[in-house]
Amino acid sequence: MMLGGLLPPIGLEIPISGYTVNTPLRVDVLGIITLDFKGGLLVRVEANLAGGLGGVKLKVIGLEFSADSPVLGKVTISQADIDETPLSLLEVTKNMPPTFRQTMFLDLNVTIEKPPGGGPPLVLSNTKTATLLNDNLTMFPPQGAVYQLQQPVDLAPVGAPNQVVAQLLQFPVTLSHNP
Repeated sequence: MMLGGLLPPIGLEIPISGYTVNTPLRVDVLGIITLDFKGGLLVRVEANLAGGLGGVKLKVIGLEFSADSPVLGKVTISQADIDETPLSLLEVTKNMPPTFRQTMFLDLNVTIEKPPGGGPPLVLSNTKTATLLNDNLTMFPPQGAVYQLQQPVDLAPVGAPNQVVAQLLQFPVTLSHNP
């Protein structure tokens, strides 16, 4: 049974803002640095999900979060220019009360303005697609919902995926629809 009006229509673009506090980033030569990120993302509803209680597939079409670090300068997480990223899922898990599971698949670039050891800004990318999850959403778009990274994200210089130099250990991001 499809719940009329609960799921966004295909083609709709939804801006979502977010922030994290004390997010641990491990940088090989420095250890763990904690950062507070602010930013947001834009998702577009691509298709309906068959099976289960229903849902929709979402494409992340924009993403940028940044943090200021006394050690690393500005650290920016942005969407990698990759078309192979799987579509994200918004699944209805319960009808009464309406409950959703949102799984976001993300391919990221992380730019460190002042890399350890100096030199130009360092651009790193994830070696495997990252997964952010909230499996107990009571509304979509989210309002103040916390999403958790499902496993740490290894970061390597763009074009050198075997040379992991940093790891995003957690990304407890609070997301809210910002119409």
